[in-house]
Order: sequence, then structure tokens, then C-alpha cells
Amino acid sequence: MSLPSLLHQAVGASVRSTRVPVTALRPTAVVPGVSPRMIHSHATIRSEDFKDVTETATEEPAAAAPKAKKASKKAALDPELEQMINEEKNRLDSDEKEAVATKDAPAQVIIEDNEKTVGEAETSDFQAETKKILDIVARSLYSDKEIFLRELVSNASDAMEKVRHQMMSGKNVCDSDLDLKIQISVDDKKKILIIQDAGIGMTKEELTRNLGRIGFSGTGEFAKILEDKSKADNLIGQFGVGFYSAFMVSNKIKVYSKGASESGERGWVWESDGSGTFTISQAEPVQRGTKIVMYLRQDCEEFAVKQTVENIIKTHSNFVGFDISLNGNPVNTVKAIWTQKPNTVTPQMHKEFYQFISKAYDAPMFTLHFETDMPLSLRSIFYVPETHMEKYGMGRSESGVSLFSRKILIQAKCKGILPEWARFVKGVVDSEDVPLNLSREHLQDSALIKRLSGVLTRRLIKFFEKQAKDEPDKYAKFYTEFSPYLKEGVCTDYVNKEEISKLLRMESSHTPAGRLTSLVEYVNRMKEDQKEIYYLIVPSRDYAENSPYFESFKASDTEVLFFYDTRMDDFVMSNLADFKGKKLKTIEASSASQPTSKEYENSKKGDSMTPEEFKTFSMWMKDVLVDQVTTVTETDRLTTTPCIIVDHESASFRRMMKSVDPKNAPALPKQQVQLNAKHPIIKHINKLRLADSGDELAREAIVQVFDNALIQAGLLEDSRSMVPRINKMLEKILAQKSDTVADVKIAADAAEPVDPVERADPFKAPADEKPKEL
Repeated sequence: MSLPSLLHQAVGASVRSTRVPVTALRPTAVVPGVSPRMIHSHATIRSEDFKDVTETATEEPAAAAPKAKKASKKAALDPELEQMINEEKNRLDSDEKEAVATKDAPAQVIIEDNEKTVGEAETSDFQAETKKILDIVARSLYSDKEIFLRELVSNASDAMEKVRHQMMSGKNVCDSDLDLKIQISVDDKKKILIIQDAGIGMTKEELTRNLGRIGFSGTGEFAKILEDKSKADNLIGQFGVGFYSAFMVSNKIKVYSKGASESGERGWVWESDGSGTFTISQAEPVQRGTKIVMYLRQDCEEFAVKQTVENIIKTHSNFVGFDISLNGNPVNTVKAIWTQKPNTVTPQMHKEFYQFISKAYDAPMFTLHFETDMPLSLRSIFYVPETHMEKYGMGRSESGVSLFSRKILIQAKCKGILPEWARFVKGVVDSEDVPLNLSREHLQDSALIKRLSGVLTRRLIKFFEKQAKDEPDKYAKFYTEFSPYLKEGVCTDYVNKEEISKLLRMESSHTPAGRLTSLVEYVNRMKEDQKEIYYLIVPSRDYAENSPYFESFKASDTEVLFFYDTRMDDFVMSNLADFKGKKLKTIEASSASQPTSKEYENSKKGDSMTPEEFKTFSMWMKDVLVDQVTTVTETDRLTTTPCIIVDHESASFRRMMKSVDPKNAPALPKQQVQLNAKHPIIKHINKLRLADSGDELAREAIVQVFDNALIQAGLLEDSRSMVPRINKMLEKILAQKSDTVADVKIAADAAEPVDPVERADPFKAPADEKPKEL
């Protein structure tokens, strides 16, 4: 056996991973440079074995067989043999790598353009304004080229709905054994994309009419003949315009088709390059349905890549009512569960669907699945996730709801389908009322979208109301996570703000710490003569209960709502303004009604200044705080606090303005002050100012009292400015106190002189008392 034959058999055995009998490998003579290890009983030779071929070429003669000693003395392996071995080794390596790469890959089924034209072709002109309209459709109608595939899948789905209707009606249909599915094939080498369906198909006349007149819709005419509207629900759209979107990516298109009423293997082929004419001829073999062959343009060859096409299908056409395969592999494995009855969808199905549309790994906290036919035809599923990313500073998220029409995606993350404040909601909305031609790309009918949004928003708010009532603990968890969105809705959604405000939660002075209440519950608990809803915005409950503004309300047992989000709640309450005819009023306002009770009135009794004294004191205080105070008035709403700031601007607004533009933030305006003239601090300051030597300390004290009021109102931006003043006041007060103590001690010592010896002996008993025995 020759050496080439030997190598051929060895390499072939390696590629096939089979064992080769020793008789097939044993040469008639010893081959120089070939390792004896390579030739053994039932050996399997692989690429790595060739490594030894060149290595053994330099072995010592003693290691070779006796008959090969002379041959092994050659300086090197025969060049022709060495080249042959290396070529076989490289080919084997390549084959093995290819086998490994394709070992686990699914089988690829490429649809071929193998139909043959029969007879002469008839050339015709388009019946529309051909060139001009084709140019508009192919280049201007759609903003994204990938939309063409969605249009063609939609048309294929329509065609199969039609043939299924005929089958259910008992009509004869050719090729009745064909599966109703959509097959798509891409050939990256030939740059061809093919889409094939087993639908109603088209006759020669229908090809001329449907494809020769741009914008003609066979679907529209078909729907008219159906008396039962529900049977037309799955018809997707207008064939003409959608079909011609394929010219955005193709320089030539062939359409093979055979109508459901036609028999035999022959059908028709329609062909055009979009220049204004088309040809029609017979072809065979053609099965029922339509097969569209697109020869892609050079700048659109990415649509011949399997992964690109698969992503487009999953994005736009994942939920059509028929199976879609790409190169023989299923694509749309997730079903459109929103078209099913809500009671037939399990929690696990909802979880899987939520994770698919939101690309998340958690489970939905709430699920709203509903359908309605009035006032609009709607099928929707809304999910509330467990958390959101905006709280981590990840930026404003996009809308999470996509708009479909009859299971075809109209717009992903559709803006306007829900208001901005509900962007945390994930889900789908499917409406048959959405136009399916141009509006599939450009949602021109804004009035319709507004109607859809109104219906969906009201339904979503009612759902949250029901959840708050049925599952208060779970709703409290939801509110903790998503309350900023609801508060944003109160501030921005003027149509629904009062309904949204019912969803707000807060603590109350009449509820235990940690327990939330609502505006509805507050109104139901209000006293008969109470006209306003009182609230206070502070960082925590401790701040609220110790706030000077809360003193009179606490004493009179008047309920006050506590809000703790100092960043947003000021804006929320200002925008809401009233609720169920009751005005919302912060208890920091000077006009907050004073509650009355005997206990509270008794607590306010005490020595106070006369009107003349208070007038003089207030004028002095305004003079000291000339750049900070506008008015100083007396109030009887305080018991333990000397002074408060009323009707001041929002502290939250000031912080926001300073964070936005620190250099141009407005200065703190002059404030309105209310004084408790009965408070000891105010009375002492008044005495100090009247004393000859106490005016300076009185001035420092009243400034400190004012700053304390600013702190309690949340308006003092930097408290470090108070430190030098406090230190100075302490120094003066302590100096005066120590001088007073020293004077008192000296006076006491002068009044009762004591013998130094007696003062030094603490154990000495008085003269009239006998000493105690130790």
C-alpha cells in the first residue's frame, strides 16, 4: 500500500472518530519518519498524532527498526512527504474545530428559491403613481428600516386567518394538510431573505390587484363580508402599503403565490424592482400561500444575519397568533397571554410574561389584567415591579407599557398611553381601535391615544384603591417604594389629581407611630365644625410632636396629618390645595384656625405685657432685626415656645433652588414673627433691655430667639453662624452668675464671722452638746 493511501485512510479514520483495523494501516515497508506508535492494533489516529511524525524524523537510528536504520540517517524528512503530512494535519484541525463549533448548534433550514418559471412573463405598470409613491413608501414612510419585517409578518398572519376562516366555514381549500405557520429564512452568503406562509394565497388577478395598486387592502374588503365582527378581530392591516415597505431593503422582490381555490402544483410569480413595472408569470412547484423572496440591497445586508432578524421578530412580532420559525428554529415562544381570559392565566404565567417584557428577574408585586369593549376595545395587562431604579439615581426611566394592535407591536414603550407619573408600570395594551396602516409607525391620532390614556389611567387608579382596601399591608409596602410617582401625579396630572390623592398615605396625630392613614379617613374623622384639613411637614414624628406649631392642636385634640418627605410634600400639598371641598392648611400658617377647649384656655393664662409694653417691645425687636423681620405680633397659640415664624416660604423650594443654581439662589426674605408674650424668655429679655447694663445681652438674646424660630421653620441654612453668638452670651451670663455668687458669699462671710480654728475642725461639737464617743 502506498504512503498517500496510508495517510488518507488514517486521516479519514480520525475525522470519522472510528477505529481502523490494523490491516488497513500496516504498510508493506517501514516508512521513514513515521512513529511505530501510530500503527497499532485498532488504533484511532487524530491530529495530535501527526506531531510525532516530524519529531521521530530526528530520532537516533537505534530507536528505529533494523530495516529503517539506513533511511533514518537522512538529515531530514523528504520535503514532499513533509508537505503532504502538514496539509493533512491542517485540514484535520480545521475539520475538528468546525465539528466542535457546530456540535450543539440547532439545525439550520434554509428556504430555497427553487421554483421554476413556466411560460412567458406579462409586464404591467403599477396602477398608482408608481415611481413617486414607491419612493415615498420605500424611503419616507417608515423611520426604521426593520419595520418592513413586521409588516410582512402581519400580512402573513392576515392571510392565514383568512384561510383558517374558510376551513372553519367548510369551504374546500387546496393543500389542506399544510401547517398554519410563518417560515422565515435568511442566507448570509447569498444576501437573501425569504418569508413564507400557508395562508389564503393569491391568484393571478389578485396579485395584479393587491400588489399592482399601492395601498389597496384585501383585508379591508375581507372584513366587510364577515357578519360576525369577532371573526375579523385577528386581521392585522392593509397589505399594499405594508408590502411595499420591503423595497426599503430590497433591490428586487419575487412573490410566489397560489390561491386557496387553485389546484395542482402551479402557481404564480410576481416580480419587480420597484421602478414602476412588474411582471407576472406561472411557476412551479408552488404551494398554497405566499412566498416572498427579497434580494437585499448592499446597504441592508444586515437583514441577512440570523441574529438581527430574530431580534426584530421578537421585538415587533413576537405575539402574532401563529408560530414563527427562522431557519427552521422557533422564535415566538412567549404567547400573548393578554388575549386570554384573566381567570385562565396563572400567577406563574404572569411572572414569566412580566420577566419577558420587562427584562427583569423579580416577580410582580401587583398584577392588573382586564379587558373591556366600552368605550374602547381594550385588552391590557399591567404589572407593578418590586422596586425601581430611579431611587438609585439612575435617571428618569422610560414608559414601561407597549402598545399593540391585534398582537402586533405598534410602539414599544409608548409615551402617552399612561401618564408620566405611571412610568413605573410595566405591561401591554392591545386595542383594535388603533389604526393599522400609517399609525402603526406614526401615532398620528393623538385624540385616540388620549382617550385610551384616560380609560387606562382611571382603571389603574381604581385598582390601586381596591388593593389599598383589600391588602393594606401590601399596599403600604408598595407605597413606601413608589410614593414619589404618586406624588408626582398629584402635581402634574390635573385631571386625576384628586383621585390620585386618595392613594396618598401619611401618619396622623390620632394614629400610632408607623401606622398610615389617608385623606379619606381623615375627612371621615373630622369634627363637625372643622372646616380645614391640617397638616405639618417635618422630617420625623418626633419633630412633629415637639413642634411649637403643634402645641395648640395637641392641647385641643385636633387631628393633624404628618408628612415626612420634606423634598416633595410641600409641592404636593400646594398643588392639591383642597380635598373633597376641605381646604388643606399647614399649621405653620398664621391663619390656621385656633381650636378651643377649657384646658387649653387655662394653659394660656399668665402674666403678660400690657398692649403698650408689647408695642414698645415689638418696635425694639424690629429695630434689632431690621433686615430680617417685617412684622411682630402677639399670639396665644404658644405655651412652651417663645417665638415662631409664620407664613414663610417653602423650605423645600429654597433647598431646590439652591441646589439648582447655588450662586443665584434668592436671599432669605424678611419674616413674620409671632411672640408668646407670657413666655419667661420674652419677659426676661424685656427686663434686660430696660436695664442700663443689659441692652447688649438682650439684643443678642432676641437674635438667638429669632434664629431658633428659623430652625424650627426649617429656614436656617447654616447654623454655624450662631456659635460665636452663643459662646459670647454664655460668657456674659456665666460671668454675671459667678460675680453674683461671689458677692453673696462675701456678704455671708461678713455677716457671721467664724473662728478659723473652729472652721477647720468639722468634728468639734457645739458648746451646748456633749461630744459623741467614737
